[in-house]
Amino acid sequence: MKFNRLPIVSAAFLIVAMTIQFVMSYHREKVELEERIQYKMELAQKDFFFEVYDMHEATNEIRHFYSEFDTDSTELYALLETVLWHYPELYSCYLVFLPERSPEPGRWFVPCAFRVNEDSILVYNVGNNVDYPNRDWYTGALKSGDEGHWSLPYNDGDHADPVFTHSQKVYDDQGRLAGVAGADFTLAWTRRILDDSMPYDDAVCRLYSSEGTLIVEIGSASDKREMIMYERVLSPTNMRLEIGVPEYHIRDDIAWTSLITLAVLLSGILILGLLLRQIGRERDAFTRIDTANKVMEKELQIASNIQMGILHEGLRSRVKGEPWPDVELQAALVPMREVGGDLYDFYRKDDDLYFVIGDVSGKSVTAAMLMSATVNLFRSAVKRLQSPKDIMEEMNAVLSGNNPSLMFVTAFIGRLHIPTGELMYCNAGHLPPLMVNSQIHPAAQTCGTPVQSAVRALDIKPNIPLGYDGNFKYAEQGTMLGEGGMIVLYTDGLTEARNEKREMLGMQRWMEIVKNNIRALADGDMLAISEAGMQFTGNAEQADDMTLMAITKTSRVQPLQLHVESKLDQWPALRTRLHSYGSCAGMDARALKKMELAIEEMVVNIIKYSEADWMEMTLNVTERISSGGKELTITLRDNGGMFDPTRQAEVDTDALTADRQVGGLGIALVRQIADDLSYNRKNGINELTIIKAI
Repeated sequence: MKFNRLPIVSAAFLIVAMTIQFVMSYHREKVELEERIQYKMELAQKDFFFEVYDMHEATNEIRHFYSEFDTDSTELYALLETVLWHYPELYSCYLVFLPERSPEPGRWFVPCAFRVNEDSILVYNVGNNVDYPNRDWYTGALKSGDEGHWSLPYNDGDHADPVFTHSQKVYDDQGRLAGVAGADFTLAWTRRILDDSMPYDDAVCRLYSSEGTLIVEIGSASDKREMIMYERVLSPTNMRLEIGVPEYHIRDDIAWTSLITLAVLLSGILILGLLLRQIGRERDAFTRIDTANKVMEKELQIASNIQMGILHEGLRSRVKGEPWPDVELQAALVPMREVGGDLYDFYRKDDDLYFVIGDVSGKSVTAAMLMSATVNLFRSAVKRLQSPKDIMEEMNAVLSGNNPSLMFVTAFIGRLHIPTGELMYCNAGHLPPLMVNSQIHPAAQTCGTPVQSAVRALDIKPNIPLGYDGNFKYAEQGTMLGEGGMIVLYTDGLTEARNEKREMLGMQRWMEIVKNNIRALADGDMLAISEAGMQFTGNAEQADDMTLMAITKTSRVQPLQLHVESKLDQWPALRTRLHSYGSCAGMDARALKKMELAIEEMVVNIIKYSEADWMEMTLNVTERISSGGKELTITLRDNGGMFDPTRQAEVDTDALTADRQVGGLGIALVRQIADDLSYNRKNGINELTIIKAI
């Protein structure tokens, strides 16, 4: 008769559970919405700051032109045009000379450059065509301090989209007011910031001036009382960003979550009733247990088939990988009695070798399926993306978005550029791989004894495993792999293996095993390494999968050589490779940033002034004989006219911006951080060599 009370007890439990769930869900959804909008506003603040900084820098550059060139110089127009090319967000820029400072006294002299389209810029003298004393941007600049004046958007008659103007006062070399420097930019960048800030399609974004005037609005709200409003002041212009989100988004999310919870609870109650009824009818417990064991064995067999079926065809029997002449890859997986979730895979794309190793939490059919999904995600992403960081973030976004079992995956993804030995990698909570730097003497090839070998754990940053947070931004790192160098990847089934005394193998013992079996790794004898670990465990039962992967660079290290056309649009690709190579070489992040800025300055000068058809950048890391360390050599070559930047005069970097000469900052930065700098011209080719100790 007690079973008759089950519906009443279940109904009461359901009401209490749904009430608790609703309160918790409402609070959670509201907090998540607030965090999402605050994150969007942070992005808008950063975008706005960088855009405003560009505009401020543009007007500063224009101000310096007055003190450097005569008012009737054609060079002034060329420099204004250069500013527009350097700042693509600008619509126009100009210098407004006071009538008494004009070449024609009593008349306005206004050299101006404005953008006709993406590929064309027009320069001319605006002169008396504008009523300057009645323009807000002109009078506002005269009243403002050194920070300049930001105008409200207005229609200038030449552009369909309203424009802003940032203007500053211009002084001559004696400190007298000479005029106003101005830069115009459209509202397009403002709309882009607002579009990026929209958390939902039906949200409302408004931007107000510092005086409270509405500048731009995207979206509309029929009833403001149904909106949840957030606002933030965007520095440095004190404009105010306001975002409104319809409240029903929270209610809908709660309703959907509550519906799912209700379905789960009802299903649980139904299953519980059926189980209790089944227990009352069943008398033979042994039969039920035997049936459950058979079902479990079947599931484990299915999981084992999934796990082993996803592995690379050429590596299932622990044999060598693809027969490449410049790199070798070996891998092996020793499964435990129960099914785990270890995984590995690789993919070669031209001169780049991508590889992954990972471990799924848990030991079940679900773990095997998650392992299979992870490998398939890697195979899909690696064909489209280049950066290990981007691959890891795409995999994490997919796994986090569909993870009802709250399982996670530790993973390590690497990309080896085989000719140069650049190894970029991204770690997601996985154990640090081991780097083996070994040099084997030719006479010792048969005896198998390395002359010198060193094993160390690779430096990794603490990124979270896959499956926790789909919005997490992973950190990417780099190192160099020399000729004969090897990277050894593994799972915790090896380091956490225990012997009969319950002692753990540990990291130190594992590093000794690798160091003592370098020859076996080089020969692809992965089973010998696994057996060396099993000697420690003895007769103790294996508790987890043991997975091992070794990658050896067998070819000589080559310098990185990039040959491109002498065009400005080639620099981003050169900068990306310079940053990647410098990071892998171990260059300090701050020094690398300065080097990038300096090289950019020189590359731009080569492109603009040398009339070269092509240019070439060569990067090479060599041993530094004097100190025993390493040094990075950067060589720039071009077929333009003769230009020796090492002869440029020293720039006083401590002087104020207004007193400093224009140009020369690139070579000044190089002189500041480089250990050696030389120029040579031979057979019509300019060659600049920069050496930096690492």
